[in-house]
Amino acid sequence: PERLSIKHELYATIEPAITPEAIVATSASGLTLSEMQAGWKDPSRFVLGHPFNPPHLIPLVEVMGNERTGHGVIEIVERFYANAGKVTIRVNREVPGHVANRLQAAVWREAIHLVKTGVASVEDVDKAMWAGPGLRWAAMGPTMLFHLGAGEGGLAAFCERYTDSFNRWWDDLGVLHLEPELAKQLVSGIAKAADGQTPADLSAHRDGLITAMLKAIAPLRAN
Repeated sequence: PERLSIKHELYATIEPAITPEAIVATSASGLTLSEMQAGWKDPSRFVLGHPFNPPHLIPLVEVMGNERTGHGVIEIVERFYANAGKVTIRVNREVPGHVANRLQAAVWREAIHLVKTGVASVEDVDKAMWAGPGLRWAAMGPTMLFHLGAGEGGLAAFCERYTDSFNRWWDDLGVLHLEPELAKQLVSGIAKAADGQTPADLSAHRDGLITAMLKAIAPLRAN
């Protein structure tokens, strides 16, 4: 659980039992590294190693240390994950949710806003993502894609060309909190989109799609 008191109790049990060279990584997403380090007498080999769901398929792992992290520890952790076939990024500063969850939260907030304001249904907003930018983002991140979007002029030309449009869109993005009535609307919409399929059915379908995409991408990433 994302409860600091429970984690500190666990760390107090773990620390006396591990060897001095052992590294412990936490996958917590709702707590900061410094909060969790407070449960260690020696936090120099305690780091963040946050995977992305479903972790048995998604390669991303967010790695973070800080001024209390021992010299060379982060590099060891990154090599460990690379040897396990994972792709790591470094989180340089503590923020709630790290990096990927914040990106996910930003997209979902606007997805909910579009549903709440009647722009599109839950199903169509999801479809807009997986059939549109989601496919591109599986190849490259948004900034690199926009760099390519302006042709030879690159990102500088893209920013010059589309600054007004993006500023207008950003000014119009929704600001909301997930209240019970809104959650009820989303649950109703996703039930319609699921069309009788169970969570187990949908999870199997998701895993099959992700596995197929990873297999297709792997030889291209290697080149």
